[in-house]
Formats: sequence, C-alpha cells, structure tokens
Amino acid sequence: MLSDAIHELLDVGVSGIQIREKDLSDGEFMKLARPIRKLCHTYAAQLFINSRIEIAMDVRADGVHLPGDAASVGEVIERTDGRLVIGCSVHTLAEAKRREIEGAHFLTYSPIYLTASKPGYGPAVGLDNLHKVAGGVNIPVFALGGITPERVLACIDAGAYGVAVMSGVMSSGGAQRAKAYLHQLAGVETSER
Repeated sequence: MLSDAIHELLDVGVSGIQIREKDLSDGEFMKLARPIRKLCHTYAAQLFINSRIEIAMDVRADGVHLPGDAASVGEVIERTDGRLVIGCSVHTLAEAKRREIEGAHFLTYSPIYLTASKPGYGPAVGLDNLHKVAGGVNIPVFALGGITPERVLACIDAGAYGVAVMSGVMSSGGAQRAKAYLHQLAGVETSER
C-alpha cells in the first residue's frame, strides 16, 4: 500500500514527498492525499502534489510541482494567494530560466542519466548540462532521472542542490535504499561544514 511505503520512507528521514498519480480521478486523488498529508505533517516533511493545484490547496499540501507544459508559475501564485511552494520540471536551461523568472521556488532537471521512468524526454542530459542549468539560475535545482545512491555526490558536485528519486525508493526495499541516498547526502552536508 502506498501510504505504508511512504510511512517507511518518512521514518528513515525522507523530508519531502510528491504525489503524482496521474490516472486517478480528483476524488480518488483526494482520498489518497489526505492521509499522506497527515503522515507528512507528523514527520515535519513537505508534501507536494503534482499538477493538481486545487487538490494541493484542499489537502493543505506544502506545495505543487508543475510539469514543463503547465500553467505559468505566476498564474499559480495568483490562484493560490502565494500559499504554495512551487517546483517545476525543466529539461533545458532556457526552461529553467523562464520558470525562475516566473517565480518558481525550485526546479527538477531531468533526465540526468538514462532511466526507464523518463522515456519520453530523449537522451540523458548528463552532468555537464546539470552544471550549466544549476549555475544558470539562482534557485535550487534537484537532479532527477537515473539517480542511484552512488551517483548522488556526482550530481551535487555538478551543482545540484539535492536529488529527487522515484523508482529508487518506491519498490520493495525502498526504505533501505532511501537510507543509502540520505547517507550520501549527509556526507555532503558534513563535508561542507
């Protein structure tokens, strides 16, 4: 069950969850999101809803994550009275700059590495392009796509603020793998002190 998997992830220290169930009706999505919001609140973790702005507001999510073809960030800020943290998916430096100008709080840039979960976005963009995008904007950029625990440090070294993962933690044994990601990130934080 999804809420059990998320509970395990939060229990090991994951600090943000994004729900992106594209095939659910609004009613089904709400039923899914409400208990996850309570879980996130219990752990002081942030909950982001993919695309569905009204649902994000209704369940009192912390933020919304917009795909590349979504409404402008300015429109979302206006519709929500600025109450949500807004993240955006980007695949080029031009998109990243546009979303930053619109008012996005953070970006996910992908696919860094070849991955089965992002087949429609062409070849992997690689670490050099991650470096260009992260260095080309003044908001946090999270690396996404094919990120394994062993690749976390390379992404951070390329300028990523952090990493976002899907399949890496959402299958059997996800909580153990989440620990491995968190261990890598903790090593980065320790070395920066």
